[in-house]
Amino acid sequence: MTLPRAIDYPTGQRIDPIWLNRDLYFETITVRPRFQDLDPLNHINNVAMAALFEDARVRFNHPMSAHFQTDTVRTMVVGQTLNYVGECYLHPDVDFHLGVGRMGTTSWVIQTCAWQGEKPVLLAMATLVSTQDGKAAPIPDALKAM
Repeated sequence: MTLPRAIDYPTGQRIDPIWLNRDLYFETITVRPRFQDLDPLNHINNVAMAALFEDARVRFNHPMSAHFQTDTVRTMVVGQTLNYVGECYLHPDVDFHLGVGRMGTTSWVIQTCAWQGEKPVLLAMATLVSTQDGKAAPIPDALKAM
C-alpha cells in the first residue's frame, strides 16, 4: 500500500493537515526519547528528533534489507525533510507512523507523522535510492512488492 501522494511542499509553506491523520500510514514504530535528547528547556532537541526519526526509518526498512543490502546493492538516503509541528518532551514515547509515499524507478519516499501522546510533533520524509556498484539502479521487484 502506498500513501495517496508524497509530501511535496516548499520550505515555509503551511503543512496540509491531511498528513496529521495517523490512519494514512500503515506501520507504527514507537521510539523512546532519552534524557540526553533534551535541550535546556526540557524539549527534545531538533537534532535529537532527527535521530529519533532515523531510528524509526531504519527499523521500518529493516524487513526489506535482504533485497538491498548485499555486496553490490545498497540503499542511500539522498534527501530528508523534517517539519517540527509540536513540542516534544521526554515522556511519553513517540509513535512514528510510516508509509511509502512515492515509488519511482530507482527511488522511494518514506513519509512519517510522529505523535507524542495525543499531539503531532513531527512530519518528515526521506528519499532513498537503490544503488548497484555505486550507481542508481532499478528497485528490485521483490522490494517493490513489499
